[in-house]
Amino acid sequence: MVDTSNPDVMNVADAVSVTWRPMDDGDRLTYVERETGSDTVWEYRDDIDASERIVAFDDRISGRWGRVDWNADGTKLTYTREGDVRVYDTETGEESAPAPSDAFDSEPRFAPDSDRIAFISGRGDYNDVWTVDADGSDLERVTDGANPHDDKRWAPTWSPDGESIGYISADDWDGRDWADEAHITHLASGKDEQLTKGLSVTSVPTWSPDGERVAFFAKRVAEPWYRHSEDLHVVDLDTGTRELYPVEASHQYNVQNPLWSPDGSKIYYPVRERGTQQLEAVLLHDDSDAKGVTSRVTVHDGVFGAGPVHLSPDGERFGFVYAAQDQPNHPRTLPVAGGNEQTLRDPDTPEGVVVPENVTYESFDGMYVNAYVYKPEDVTPEDPAPALVQVHGGAHFQFGNGWHPIEQYLAARGFVVVGIDFRGSGGYGRPFQELSMKDWEGGEVKDAREAASFVRDLPYTTDQVGIYGGSWGGFMTMQSITQYPDVWDAAVEWYGVVNQFTDYEEVDRVGRLLTERDLGGTPEEQEERYHGASSHWRLDDVTTPLAVLHGADDLRVPINQAEELIDFFEDSDVPFDATIYEGEGHGFRDAENRRDAVRRTADWFDAHLR
Repeated sequence: MVDTSNPDVMNVADAVSVTWRPMDDGDRLTYVERETGSDTVWEYRDDIDASERIVAFDDRISGRWGRVDWNADGTKLTYTREGDVRVYDTETGEESAPAPSDAFDSEPRFAPDSDRIAFISGRGDYNDVWTVDADGSDLERVTDGANPHDDKRWAPTWSPDGESIGYISADDWDGRDWADEAHITHLASGKDEQLTKGLSVTSVPTWSPDGERVAFFAKRVAEPWYRHSEDLHVVDLDTGTRELYPVEASHQYNVQNPLWSPDGSKIYYPVRERGTQQLEAVLLHDDSDAKGVTSRVTVHDGVFGAGPVHLSPDGERFGFVYAAQDQPNHPRTLPVAGGNEQTLRDPDTPEGVVVPENVTYESFDGMYVNAYVYKPEDVTPEDPAPALVQVHGGAHFQFGNGWHPIEQYLAARGFVVVGIDFRGSGGYGRPFQELSMKDWEGGEVKDAREAASFVRDLPYTTDQVGIYGGSWGGFMTMQSITQYPDVWDAAVEWYGVVNQFTDYEEVDRVGRLLTERDLGGTPEEQEERYHGASSHWRLDDVTTPLAVLHGADDLRVPINQAEELIDFFEDSDVPFDATIYEGEGHGFRDAENRRDAVRRTADWFDAHLR
């Protein structure tokens, strides 16, 4: 059974990224496996039908996503560790840091035909693209002022001939810095070529195999921030023409680039469809009158992990991280020609996990909301349990059919947990997402309220219902207990915004852009909307016991949001507790902090709902 005394379900061994290692005897899928704060790089060998360890680390590498890259002959591995680009030589077993600095460096990528590395570095006044040889020689800055220090989303991409690099730069649009434009820099001449104007590009340009075209995901700046419903753009570098394919691509965190087939005839990309995430292809040729028509590649029931899907260098197999409701992240492959997915490592699934029931419930206006009900096995109408409503993060993300360790732990602690995809969530089409635009305090908060009513009517629940969530879910939690205090019996808020005005003053660029784009402008331009999207002015109405968890170094939701709640509630009659994790940013990365946070969440609900 899931260990409720020590919530290791929060830190099961799971794959966080995959990549392909070129070898003389065929390409091998390698993957980074993370467990309790340590990372290990494995490779799967078809000849022995097993994985072999390449190198193990006693800390995390390559940040949140664990992305690594191989050189052309598969002898050197590059990654980020402790803020520096590192190179591991598989032949000598030695690790080196070719370009150490006091800045944060990330996303190193080997050139296709040499051991030269391109990476993103915060040395200087901006996050720019730099290059260096693996032996530490010839360090050069390639771009000048590409992105501010607090925007660390991007990675460089090499052209097939190794002579140019694609990157994304923050640019102005109509007097605002809302644009993220696609650029190419040509290394020999130093010429910088801007490919787009007036777009929010969400992936770095990916080169066609012949180097004559690039592809990327984007939306027009004037459009809402769809995030999970994006267009594919293909630019002919010779003519400068750009074709748009409205494929509604869906990927998280700007880590997935379009994948070209080896002959350049089609592009692969992920999509979301309700709770699942699939891979699709769009044809780029006219041979069969099917140009621009999309077709489905995968037919599974789960989702891809946060790391990107990769196509093997020979173009014969996809490699990816996969997860389902009862399967933590694990590596898989799929033949490009079609067929069945192959699981390369069985997922490390704890005994006694709950497979949630996928249901819908009718909300206040007749709209139906997709939900996932985690019901502990021993909960019955004769022995009912209190319920918890989970409101997911990411604004336009979704709960989905993936692995949810927090919900598994809470269910193991005896709670009925309901994860909801309130209006505005991704995976249900653009009109559904648009329902939350300029209305952060309205319909989606009522969807959560109606979830409480739905769960109270279940035959195996008590009348006690709590609410919790992180990031956007923390914001939703505060909106819920300030607007509808009589509905909620307890709440746990993880790093959410309570005051849009003070958050705006200190938030990083991405958080600010999300707010400005969804609310239609700055606080000065849209004061009424920012006021409605804040809950600080309703704190006097709170009667719900509230616990707050926040990282001291959070840039996406600055610590001033938690401090405002602490200042208000520390002398209040409302039961209140706050935990600030030193050294943590947006989302808790340290293994013990993750265990502590979920344990505190369960303890708070135990104390106030039992």
